[in-house]
Amino acid sequence: MALLDAGPLFDARLKARCPTAEDNIFSTEDLAGVKEKSQVAPALHIVLHSYQPLSDDEGSGTRWREIWLVVAVVKNARQKVGSEAVRNAAAGLLAEVVAALDGWRCPGAVGLVRAIAPPNPLITDGFGYFPLAFEVQTVTAGAEDSWL
Repeated sequence: MALLDAGPLFDARLKARCPTAEDNIFSTEDLAGVKEKSQVAPALHIVLHSYQPLSDDEGSGTRWREIWLVVAVVKNARQKVGSEAVRNAAAGLLAEVVAALDGWRCPGAVGLVRAIAPPNPLITDGFGYFPLAFEVQTVTAGAEDSWL
């Protein structure tokens, strides 16, 4: 698996395992220019948070740690004002995401996908954004100079 290939694999896994999202699973590119009031909910947004090399043991490849966020988006029903209603709306969607990804053996990855501490949720007047964070590791092939 190449660096950053986990995103499309997460997308396919979530589409197959998260019926509450109703096929509303988006990547960062899908969200360009979307204004909050026209956003689809419930939905899941898959966003690359960060990546870093973990080791370089002087071999021809490097092990990488990628952090992917899956942000559950729910709409705040106007008749139910307050953050409790939004949290309740997100609970089922979050449970599906955790069941789909935490401990999953992502094809081509090293080890299992693991849930890690996510950023804090955000609740606005209209929507609730509940991020989950997942770590996946991969190894990239390095350059091999045949002339050495």
